[in-house]
Amino acid sequence: MPFRLLRSSLLVLTFGLAVASCGYLPRQVAGLPSGPPWDALPLRKWLAEDRAEPIALAFCAPPECSPGLAVSVIRLTGKDADITDAVLKDPERLARALRSPAGREKPVKTRISVERLKDSPYPGFAIELAPSDGGKRPAYGAALGRRSGSDLEVVLAIGEAPDAVRERAKEVAARELGS
Repeated sequence: MPFRLLRSSLLVLTFGLAVASCGYLPRQVAGLPSGPPWDALPLRKWLAEDRAEPIALAFCAPPECSPGLAVSVIRLTGKDADITDAVLKDPERLARALRSPAGREKPVKTRISVERLKDSPYPGFAIELAPSDGGKRPAYGAALGRRSGSDLEVVLAIGEAPDAVRERAKEVAARELGS
C-alpha cells in the first residue's frame, strides 16, 4: 500500500513539475531552421523587464553558422509601442539619440548609419554600428514591426554581415508577422 501511494505521489509531482516548467521551454523563431546549428532560448523566465514581452529568440554562432546571427521577436504595448513604431518609421531618430544620448557630456565615438527598409510590407530599418577609429568590425542590425491595436510586434536581427541580417529579418518577419 505505501508503494502505491508513493507511486501516485511521484506521478502527481512529475506532472506538476512538467506543467510548471513549460515556461522554460523555448519557442523557436518562425522562419528559422529548428535544431542545430540554431539554438532557441527560453526568454520568458529569464527577463524580468516589463517593458517588452519576449516572444522568441534564436541564435546561430560561428563556426557552425557563418556569419553569426541572432534573431528575436518581441511584443511592446502602450507608450513603448508608440515610441518604437515611430523609430521603425523614422530610424534617423534612433541614430540621433545614439549619437548624443541625454546626460552625456562627451559625444559617442561610434559611426552610426541607418537606412529604412523599403522593400518590406512592414516599417523597419537596418543599422550599422562601428567604432569611429575602425578598431573593431561593425555590428549590423535590422528591425521590422507590425502594429495590432495598441500592441507592436517587432522582429530584430543582429549579426556580422549586413546582407544576412537584412534577409533573415525579412524572412522571419514574413513568418512571424504574416505577409
